Amino acid sequence: MTLRTSSLALLALLVSVPAGAGDGWTALPNGRARLVWCGADTLQPASANGRELAFFELLLDPGWKTYWRNPGEAGVAPSFDWAEAGNLASAQIHFPAPLRLPDKGGDQIGYKDRVILPIAVERREPDKPMTLKASISFGVCKNICVPVDLTVSSACHEYQQIDGLAGFVDAVPRLPGQRRATDPDLIAIDGSVTGANPRLTIDVAFGAGATMTDLFIEAPEGLYVPLPGTATPDANGRARFVVDLTKTLDPKDLLGKPLRLTMTSSKGASEAIWTAK
Repeated sequence: MTLRTSSLALLALLVSVPAGAGDGWTALPNGRARLVWCGADTLQPASANGRELAFFELLLDPGWKTYWRNPGEAGVAPSFDWAEAGNLASAQIHFPAPLRLPDKGGDQIGYKDRVILPIAVERREPDKPMTLKASISFGVCKNICVPVDLTVSSACHEYQQIDGLAGFVDAVPRLPGQRRATDPDLIAIDGSVTGANPRLTIDVAFGAGATMTDLFIEAPEGLYVPLPGTATPDANGRARFVVDLTKTLDPKDLLGKPLRLTMTSSKGASEAIWTAK
């Protein structure tokens, strides 16, 4: 697990937590977590393709935060290891739209206080039982950052009794071709990753009245794209983001690579892919 610099002190401690009791919750140093799965369910994020859904729920103490799949300039990206699961063919983690979390050590990307990650799971043998057990590594931060190594087995709970579950499922960004009318729409990208002043200008339509607008960009593993500057939408709900690529080690390494854009707002979230030029 790679750790990046925190704003204050980094607690150089790997917290190992055993599996939880019958209620499904496992205690953490600054909160609790559980893996919930009961078999087939009707709640599906847009990109789950009809597969069964499990849910990883992380509830943190007030003021604590955790990170998105791309943690930003400082943070710990979560990782899942399903080696001990039974009859599991695949598990695809779906991340709800994250927040930009400004920090003295650099802008981070993640979630405050609580998050539920939908997980689309598929059985290796469809007619046989499946058991879910995962080793999960992630970071939680406040004034210090604590990397956590957690092993959890799934517990079954009535999904309708999990407060806010449908909202977290609905907050998973829509993929191309699945965008709703209220979701952000990529309008244009101008600029280049090469040249003396490599930068990108990205226009996004969020819709009139949208708030909490933001844009996050991911490159293939091993490459990094800085966070765009913040942008306020105009009266028509359009915003222009500028990405200064001089902050990367070598912007030319991005040439020809697919960049994943996640656009978020109070009205919805969506993704788009753009090949860097």
